[in-house]
Amino acid sequence: MEDEFYNLTVKGNDLKTYIRRFQELAVLCPNMVPNSEKLMEIFISGLPRSIEGNVTASKPQTLEEATNIAQRLMDQIIKHDSMQETNDHKRKLEDKRNIINNNNYQNNYNNRNNDYHQQQNRRQETFRTYAATNGYTGNRPLCERCTLHHIGPCTVKCRTCNKVGHLTKNCRNKRPTTRNNLRSVSVTCNACGEKGHYANQCSKANNRATRKRT
Repeated sequence: MEDEFYNLTVKGNDLKTYIRRFQELAVLCPNMVPNSEKLMEIFISGLPRSIEGNVTASKPQTLEEATNIAQRLMDQIIKHDSMQETNDHKRKLEDKRNIINNNNYQNNYNNRNNDYHQQQNRRQETFRTYAATNGYTGNRPLCERCTLHHIGPCTVKCRTCNKVGHLTKNCRNKRPTTRNNLRSVSVTCNACGEKGHYANQCSKANNRATRKRT
């Protein structure tokens, strides 16, 4: 018991168990320590190094005061370690999240890069096919909209529909939609019953009127 008393130390952060056992040994063997100062010295020597110096610097007058100071300092260390562990856990999660985001960004970049190269390869293949069949020997890319070779946005304008992006010969609207065409469909002559003109423009009505006068 004397060897245990002089070699007793705190295991980890379990200060309460150390204090309880130290007090038990001090009661069971009261003649092992000559005075209270020696008793506090032995008690402080068994504390962790992280709080031993602070307890000594506090200069406690009794064993109870020394145990209270040690307990308060140990609680601060436990709280600090808990906060540090929480921060470390958050940091690990943040690092893991950053790694995942970086991997996703890299994968998206690689996918976009692959799509761009595939598109470029398709354009080059289209250009080679067109050059082989149409005899084009220039270095300008083939426009998929107007089927001409040029650089930059397509500026070819159709004369039929006035839209940019295709030739007049490729226009789906073969006949331009004009005001005269609309009128030819919606206007009906009251004189002859035909569509496309008014009665005052009717040639048949004018011919009948001329024959009547003659």
